[in-house]
Amino acid sequence: MKTPPFPYQLSRHGWISVAYNQNIWIPCPPVFPEGLDRRSWATLYAEEWWSRTAMPHGKREINALARTLSDLHAFAYSHMPMHRGFLHLPSLQLTPQLVSIGIWEAVGDRTDQLRFLTRADDPAFMQPPAVEDFGTDNLGPGLKALGYTREKDVVTGHLAYAWRSEELATAVRLFTGGPDLGRLQRALPDIEDLARTIAWVPFDRDSALGTS
Repeated sequence: MKTPPFPYQLSRHGWISVAYNQNIWIPCPPVFPEGLDRRSWATLYAEEWWSRTAMPHGKREINALARTLSDLHAFAYSHMPMHRGFLHLPSLQLTPQLVSIGIWEAVGDRTDQLRFLTRADDPAFMQPPAVEDFGTDNLGPGLKALGYTREKDVVTGHLAYAWRSEELATAVRLFTGGPDLGRLQRALPDIEDLARTIAWVPFDRDSALGTS
């Protein structure tokens, strides 16, 4: 799987399971099981999502959504430091919101690593981000940070969470962002519900490849 350079290596000791809500999340795996590729995966979910709505639609609308899903998948694993992903799409009146998960080796001081993974001290932000504790029953104590960057006249929101298991020597980062700040806020409650379903599991090669 292709990810940009990152100061941590993929964990070889711990992994995660995610019990996501299948009515609002589309799984965005790094690789596809036998019989599927990016195009067929995107078409499958586009057809499924449109089948759930009473809104008038046809091949044009299905194909448009499939192209969007395919493009998001291609971008995600080419440009983002991630190993699993989910697309938030509770309504076809919204654009899909990519939420990425990186599963890294635990290195150095716990607090330092969590602050790095959440960008809590990143000088690129317009002002210091809002940082708070965010623990879950499954993952234990963690950190959350929400900050904003500006490039020319565009303000982009950046939301990240991080947790660490000393037992499995693994740190997990969940992150998302974008220039549509209203869309990001709309997704926030569902993102935090998703985070609460994530659980630690021992490393498994098939899980790491997205084939189980």
